[in-house]
Amino acid sequence: MTDRHEKIKHYLDQLCSQVKAREVHTDLRDELGNHMEEMMLDKEQEGLSQEEAAAYAIEQMGDPAVVGKSMHRLHRHRIHWGLLVGLIGLATVSLLLMWIFTTNVADVKYQPLYSNHMIYTIMGLTFMLFFIYFDYRKLKKAAWWIYILLNALLWINPMISTNFYGMSRFLIAPLGFVIDLTTASVWILPLAIGAIMLDKLRSNCNIQSILTYIAMVALPLVLLFQMSDWVRMFLFGTMSIILFGWLTRKWLYTVVGAVVTGSIFVLLLFFADQYGRLERLSVVLNLQDDPYGSGYSNNSIIEIIRSAGWWGNGIDTTFDMFKTSYFDYPGVLLIDVFGWSAGILLLVGIIWFVASMVKMLPRIRDGFGRMIIVSITAMFALQIFYSLAMTTGKAPILSISFPFIGYGNHLMFDYAMLGLLLGIYRRKDTISKKNEKIRQKVDADPMTSS
Repeated sequence: MTDRHEKIKHYLDQLCSQVKAREVHTDLRDELGNHMEEMMLDKEQEGLSQEEAAAYAIEQMGDPAVVGKSMHRLHRHRIHWGLLVGLIGLATVSLLLMWIFTTNVADVKYQPLYSNHMIYTIMGLTFMLFFIYFDYRKLKKAAWWIYILLNALLWINPMISTNFYGMSRFLIAPLGFVIDLTTASVWILPLAIGAIMLDKLRSNCNIQSILTYIAMVALPLVLLFQMSDWVRMFLFGTMSIILFGWLTRKWLYTVVGAVVTGSIFVLLLFFADQYGRLERLSVVLNLQDDPYGSGYSNNSIIEIIRSAGWWGNGIDTTFDMFKTSYFDYPGVLLIDVFGWSAGILLLVGIIWFVASMVKMLPRIRDGFGRMIIVSITAMFALQIFYSLAMTTGKAPILSISFPFIGYGNHLMFDYAMLGLLLGIYRRKDTISKKNEKIRQKVDADPMTSS
């Protein structure tokens, strides 16, 4: 039965009017309409007229307003309250620690940091709200443009921007606004590459598609190397390997790629390191070799953690010498002020926060949305757990900021990426299965994609 009975159409119109997620209206009309037509056919075979069969089917389905409201509850926008609660907790800790630091620090040049921190937090929340309501699937269509733009900026920025400690990380935007370009690239480029290669690697994982993926990853790696931002280069390389393994399920190739990449990174440390990175990384093996030089930060952290005790030194503790760099080590500040008990609570909260991100994955049906969750969750986890490792004083000190807690404009990217996760979760029950299948076919068709 191709043309539905007018009563059935009217019933479905009334039902769909109760469902605010318009994208699933087609699915509901097809699924419920086909079910009602099957009931009509059965009754017509029993001798009922078409009018009587339609009336019977409608009676069996029930009040369209009631059924529509139940469908709305199934297909409405969702809020991940767990992540929001975790974010509120981290933001509160962040603002409290920065307030304590700027209130007690003796050097007046650090006191404006709190207002800057507030600005970064407010801007980050603004970006988060935008991405919660933004349709993330539009990023897939713009993936090539995003990839080209960021690589072009990475290439051009060293020519037009001032170096900071030998790196050209920061892009000076109009009105004097500073953008951490390499941090932006580490967050966004894996998403762009994943969007471009998702269908290719999933449907046809051959040598050509693997080499294409390697080439797309290699270009940003070379540009990050030329900019001397080895930390972001290592993060991007690690993230690319994780993403490749998840996309292809070729874990042997993934392990080989990780070994090759790690070997190249070690060789670079030995033969192309002009800033003493190898020395700074290896100092943790024996911190007493240079306690007031390369090992000063690590030894200072260890001493502060040891002296904190279970309940800390209080919010009126004096900040001098090493403690003036506390905005780079929020975990150390937290333990110094509130003690080991606060550090344990932070660790438990962080594990729960990351676990909440991981638990989102099975609930998302859309492949592109799942890829974004894998990429963002892995990047958060890498930075969070290394920041926690640095808090012990036993890990090499690297320029990895503590997400949501550490000071800097990285907060804008942290909040934006979390907003993207929340936006994916928000739409998880409102994406049309039929429209998504059509879109996947169009994307996979070489004639239409070209």
